[in-house]
Amino acid sequence: MFAKIRNVPAALLLFCVLCVNSMLSRSLPVGAYRTDSIPLSTSTSAGDNDEGILPLIVPTTQIVENERTQTKFPLVVFMHGFCLDPQRQIETMAGFKQLVDSEQFALALPSGPSNGGGVMLPICRTWDGTDGSRFMLPLYMTKPQGDVPFVKNVVAKSVEHMNKIGKPVDPSRIYAMGVANGAFMAHRIACDMPDVFAAVSAYTGATGANDADSTCKRNWETLGGTNVLQLHGDADTWVPYEGGINWPGSAESARLVASGMGCDVNKKQTDETTVGGFAVTETSYDTCPAGTSSVEWRVKGMDHLPEGGSGLKPLLQKALDWMLDHEKPGASDATLTAALKGASPGNGGDANAPRATPLTGVSAGSVLNFLGGRPQMLAEFAGAAVGEAGRSSSLAAGGRR
Repeated sequence: MFAKIRNVPAALLLFCVLCVNSMLSRSLPVGAYRTDSIPLSTSTSAGDNDEGILPLIVPTTQIVENERTQTKFPLVVFMHGFCLDPQRQIETMAGFKQLVDSEQFALALPSGPSNGGGVMLPICRTWDGTDGSRFMLPLYMTKPQGDVPFVKNVVAKSVEHMNKIGKPVDPSRIYAMGVANGAFMAHRIACDMPDVFAAVSAYTGATGANDADSTCKRNWETLGGTNVLQLHGDADTWVPYEGGINWPGSAESARLVASGMGCDVNKKQTDETTVGGFAVTETSYDTCPAGTSSVEWRVKGMDHLPEGGSGLKPLLQKALDWMLDHEKPGASDATLTAALKGASPGNGGDANAPRATPLTGVSAGSVLNFLGGRPQMLAEFAGAAVGEAGRSSSLAAGGRR
């Protein structure tokens, strides 16, 4: 057989290879999604800054299962890390774009509306979530509601756009995932928007349930809880697994969430698994009110950004699967509209204007001790921030992404 192939003229063999390649390309479409740019306010146009334009990635093919076509679509809101570009992070660290079509969900990639840095670091995009994420805000400028009104607006505008293109959002399947600084924000919306999100996952963040201005327990009592997945590498040198300056450790975050949502913290189950070559200990609180849960994945030996971030893909994709398995009981278009009351672009209006506040729960010494013990983290962090600032300057000067 191989002798016969050797006798085939080279031009004919090349033609056959090209034909097969063309057939495979048609039968196995790759990247069947598109990115729509959604203005987050009526005054926002395509020329405005990234905070005012929402990239929304939507599936472009129609999948039919059991002779039925999907009529409503899940929505996933991804919140980036400190000073990082959401579109680059979702591509290099999560790989979610390639799943939009196969899993049939919409993916919103907002840029944090708050300013971070300012102390030997350039101003860059960040999230005002919990006390644990606020110590890097310039002059500790915080907002009473954090960036919750902005996230509500992201969901509202995504739902509005999906309706316009004939792919309405399923109100029972709206999810949020945050990484690092975005994970602290994910915990904030688990507290402030449990009636919107069916599930929330946070990689290297912590709950703000013990913050002085926390609304967690009150909201969970009045609005009900949600499903919260806490993921953390126990070798993380940026956001330590055991906790930091004024935020609880990973295991304690999961316990605080479970306790606040009414779970029995004395009843939990532990399982062992492997994800992306890392051993993972899963601790779940089983006795919780309907539609709620608190789960922690402790990833053994994982640092903050394994393999420069690309090593996170298996873990974050497994977390995405975990979220997509959950639905919000009793959710409807009407309940979603009511829950999104107060949505606002940017800072959220005068009532939520940034203000200088005390750095609660910490001292100058604790900050210096924390940062001084992590010179490598500081060097890498400064480099990432400077790189992002250079990209932002290029955009301001008329460059393109």
